[in-house]
Amino acid sequence: MYYQSNTEESARSPIGFVSDTVLMARVKSKFMSDDMVDDNEIHIKVRHGVVYLDGWVSDTYQRRMAEDLVRSIDGVGRVVSRLQISNPGTVFINPDIR
Repeated sequence: MYYQSNTEESARSPIGFVSDTVLMARVKSKFMSDDMVDDNEIHIKVRHGVVYLDGWVSDTYQRRMAEDLVRSIDGVGRVVSRLQISNPGTVFINPDIR
């Protein structure tokens, strides 16, 4: 005996399925409410639960924060980040570590 999942049924179950429109709204809301990420030059696309991030961020820290914010949203299946760094020499320094 073997188990074969019915992907069409499971993808449309109310518990696991979140529409792309809802995910887009959640991502935009998350970016707007977060002061740590400058999302002015980040372009967001959502397709079948996958969030695509394109555009520019100022440094590696901003890219990581943007990716982590999106991953923390319920319903996001995967994040594809194509964010470019506009200031590659910039290094984030945590003032609490000395």
